[in-house]
Amino acid sequence: MGNPITYLTTTDLDQTQRDRSLLLVEASIQAYCAYDKRQPAVCNLANVIPPQGYEIVDCWTGVDAIFGEDRTVECYGVVFRSQQPPYTYIFAFRGTDSFKDLLDDFAFNFTAFKPYEKDLLVPSEVKVESGFYRIYSDADNEAHVTSMQAQVFALVDKYAASDKPIHELCITGHSLGCTLSTLFTLDLALSRPHIKNVISYNYASPRVGNAAFVEFYEKQDPQKNSKTRTLRIQNLYDKVPCVPLKRVLNHKEYQHLSYAYLVSFYRKFRFDFRHIRGKLDIRDNHSVKNYQTVLACAFKSTTGYCEETFDDGQGEKIISVKPKTDPSIVCNWRRLPW
Repeated sequence: MGNPITYLTTTDLDQTQRDRSLLLVEASIQAYCAYDKRQPAVCNLANVIPPQGYEIVDCWTGVDAIFGEDRTVECYGVVFRSQQPPYTYIFAFRGTDSFKDLLDDFAFNFTAFKPYEKDLLVPSEVKVESGFYRIYSDADNEAHVTSMQAQVFALVDKYAASDKPIHELCITGHSLGCTLSTLFTLDLALSRPHIKNVISYNYASPRVGNAAFVEFYEKQDPQKNSKTRTLRIQNLYDKVPCVPLKRVLNHKEYQHLSYAYLVSFYRKFRFDFRHIRGKLDIRDNHSVKNYQTVLACAFKSTTGYCEETFDDGQGEKIISVKPKTDPSIVCNWRRLPW
C-alpha cells in the first residue's frame, strides 16, 4: 500500500496557486513571531505583521513535551482574516526553533488518529506519529489549558457563526507546523465537512503518518480537487522532510502526502568542494525565509526555476538551482546531484 509522489513544477501551478503559496509562506513566518521564549504560553501578537490585506484576529496554544515529560504550554499559531469580504481565514502553525527541538518532538511511534468529533469512525490501520499528535491533542489540566485541537475548532465555530463568516479557510505551517496543519486539515474535513474551500499548503514538512493515513487523508473531498488538495513545498537539500525515516523501529513505515512542489537550494561555503558541505547544511537549507525567497524568485523567472545566489539576510549566501524531480533522488543521499 502507498501512493507514488507527484512532483510538480511552476508550470503545474496557476497564478492563484502561486500567489497563495507566497501568501501562506509569509503567514508561516509570522506565526513564529508570536512565540516568545521568555513567556512561551503568551502569544506576543505585537510582534506579528499580518500579510498585506489581512489582520490578525486570534491565536492558540499547544502542550509540548519531550517524550511525554517536561510539559510546557506554548503559543503555537495565529489566525489572519482578510480585511474585505468574502472572508478568507488563515490558520498558521509555527514550527520549532531548531532541528534539535524538532527531534525532541519525535516519538517514532505510531498512534491512532482521533477526530475532534469523537463519534466519527477512522479506520484502525490509520496511524500518525505520536509526538506530533500529542502536541495537537493533549490538554494541560493543571494549567487549565484545553488542547490545541479543541482551541482551533472553537475558533472555526466562532468564525462560522459570526457576521464575518468563512468563505475560504487556508491552513499552513513550516517544519513541525506542517505536521500540526496536516492533522488539522484532516480533522476539519471529517469534523466540519460543511466548511468548504479548505486549502492547505505547507513548507518543509516531516512525514506525518503511515500509508493508510495518506490514503485516508487523500480520500477526503478537498483532496480530490487539484485546486484545493494539500501541497507540500520541499527543498531537495532540506533534511527535515526526510524524517521520520520511511522505515524505523519495528518496521513502522512513514509516508508523505502525494503532491509536492520541489525547490533546490543550499548554503554556500568557501572552499567547499562540489558544495558538499553546503548541501549537508541543516539550518539554512531548512529556513522558511529561504523557502520564501526561492519561491518568489522561481515565480518571477521566465523559466519557472530560481537559478541564482542570494543573501539570506544574516550574512550567508544561498545558492538556488533548478531542482531535479526524479523521485529516486529525493531523500536519497547516495543519489542526490552532488
